[in-house]
Amino acid sequence: MADPGTPVLPRHSAALGLTLFAAIALPIVGDDSVLDWLLHIGARDPVAALFGLLTFGAPFLFGLAVAVASVLRDRGRAAQVIQIPLSLTHAVLVLHAIALVQAPSVPLRLSFIGFAAVASAYYLYARADADAADRPLGPRWLTRWGGVVLTGATFWLHFQTFGQRPFGLAVHVALAAAFLLAATTPRDADLRAD
Repeated sequence: MADPGTPVLPRHSAALGLTLFAAIALPIVGDDSVLDWLLHIGARDPVAALFGLLTFGAPFLFGLAVAVASVLRDRGRAAQVIQIPLSLTHAVLVLHAIALVQAPSVPLRLSFIGFAAVASAYYLYARADADAADRPLGPRWLTRWGGVVLTGATFWLHFQTFGQRPFGLAVHVALAAAFLLAATTPRDADLRAD
């Protein structure tokens, strides 16, 4: 069990979370970033920009949440901070998978649909199991799982660009930061007790 006076996530998690969050300002398609899109939309309709931030920006907000949780000393609050954008990210995955059902020309669409279904079902199962045992998922588990999910999603995006115009630097940075979060966030002996 960690000392209650120490942060619940290691310092490098904060750096990786901020790196993932900063990718929102990097080019994703051409010279445009997600932040550029949100600012352009926000100039016309601030509510639409907020909705865009909560959907397209959810993976980047997950990075910010990990960075914030890395300085918190309360495990429960740190987990809550991470769970919100992680849940939004799963919702976006499911919505994208549903949209792909209607797009038979998208390469590897069935792999993404399967990935989104399994990842979301496992997340719901893990949360329900942890809640039933009265031991909520901890910030380390949530950080690792978010890293795994974002690594899978960004890899799929990379496969979409074979033989076409590649995505910008944002996808590469997000992939690297997500992978490193998944690979380097330490585990406790009991995954649900971290």
